[in-house]
Amino acid sequence: MDAYETADMDYESQTMGHRSRVNKAFTLIELAAAVGILAMVLSFAGVIFKVSINSHRTAIANAEIMQKLRAITDQLNADFAGVRRDRGGYITFGFDSSQIDGRIVQAKSDNIAFFANGDFQSTRQYDRFDPAGNLLSHRTVPGNIACIFYSMLDPNSYGRVPEPREKILVRRQTVLTADQFLSDADSNPRGEYYKMSLSDWRVVSPFADPNDWAKKPFMNVHNLRDQDLAMYMAKGVDDFTIQFAPRHTPGPVQWWPIGANRPQKINPRAFKFTFKLYDSKGVIERGRTFTHIVYLGD
Repeated sequence: MDAYETADMDYESQTMGHRSRVNKAFTLIELAAAVGILAMVLSFAGVIFKVSINSHRTAIANAEIMQKLRAITDQLNADFAGVRRDRGGYITFGFDSSQIDGRIVQAKSDNIAFFANGDFQSTRQYDRFDPAGNLLSHRTVPGNIACIFYSMLDPNSYGRVPEPREKILVRRQTVLTADQFLSDADSNPRGEYYKMSLSDWRVVSPFADPNDWAKKPFMNVHNLRDQDLAMYMAKGVDDFTIQFAPRHTPGPVQWWPIGANRPQKINPRAFKFTFKLYDSKGVIERGRTFTHIVYLGD
């Protein structure tokens, strides 16, 4: 093989290697297609991630709402299990009005107060004094009967128009006690204990106006105190509605409210409570509506 043949072979070898390197590279069309596919994959991944996050947030919100529902319904069941149907009570039916974005918005806001038997006690300890005024002890006030009260919080408590997820359902229990050594200063028919028997309450009501019995409580939601926390039932409750089914009525059950606000014996065969629950983050914007029926029997 002469020098010319060797040079030709080297040239052909270099040319083939160059072609090989050129054939292995991406063209602009291939690169654009790859970028487009990558963008589609990332876009789909973003959508899936967003859907997963929203589903997770919704699941947490629903779990929070269901926890509130269980707390409210369990407490209603426990309170009405010992209701004193022979001692009467009081129900008011009304609305809370708020001005939102220049329009008046009304939310159902019914109240109920009644007596119940049970194993009750105060959340705080109170001073006991002997007749000479000497401190005897600090004690939690127990009792077997209490005045139970359910209501939405006074709307003036918020200092502004509250969002539904900020509204508070309150439950108050006032233990009736015969302990005369407890301080009169803490004895309050709207407090944790009241020094009066149920029979005396029926004869001489502590409220001059029966409407005062079911008056909405006021509390500073921005600076809660111990006695406020004792009434704090659940936050994120709205449209609290009370209906009842009269006893001994033939035919299908008919739910109706009392037309006028007046003292009534808590003596129907069932109560129906309807309310909306909201999560604290506002994930479920419209909330969820629930109905709970407490059957008392004929």
